[in-house]
Amino acid sequence: MSEHRRPALFSAALASSLFLSACTSGDTEAPPGDAAPEESPSPEYIPYFWVEREVRVRTLDRMMTEGDPQEVADNTGDLVERLFATGIVQEGEDGYRVELDKDEWTPEAVTLVNRLDSALAAAMEGNEVAWCGEPMAGDEFVEGYTDEFWEAYETAEEYEESITDYVDCGTGELD
Repeated sequence: MSEHRRPALFSAALASSLFLSACTSGDTEAPPGDAAPEESPSPEYIPYFWVEREVRVRTLDRMMTEGDPQEVADNTGDLVERLFATGIVQEGEDGYRVELDKDEWTPEAVTLVNRLDSALAAAMEGNEVAWCGEPMAGDEFVEGYTDEFWEAYETAEEYEESITDYVDCGTGELD
């Protein structure tokens, strides 16, 4: 290559590189569904998927408490293995139980939350909420909460309190 073409080629490459870097957001955070779930989201922004996951986990816990944990696991299908792998569902002396403390979940198994969320979705689709009046599909119960309360609160603590109330057959509304 001739010497007089090198600077032009270098300039074109540099310009392309600067253009591409200017087009990126600079946000290195992985998109929802690919990143590991945070223990609690930042107070500035509560992601929809965090709220939905929180309702699903607490509903699954109540499903196993109110019903037959083995039946709940069986109704989840093959994806129940993901719930065991994450440590969300654990086997104890009295059968299966849901671990609500996210610090106790297996971090390596939880890194791809879309896999975690699909397993929780399967648990909701395959099981019913029967402790709050007329039985309904678990996914309908979760959707009822997210439809009503998505973006209603500003902190993870408020959502946790609201979700706990909702799963315990309350309104989900905070005073």
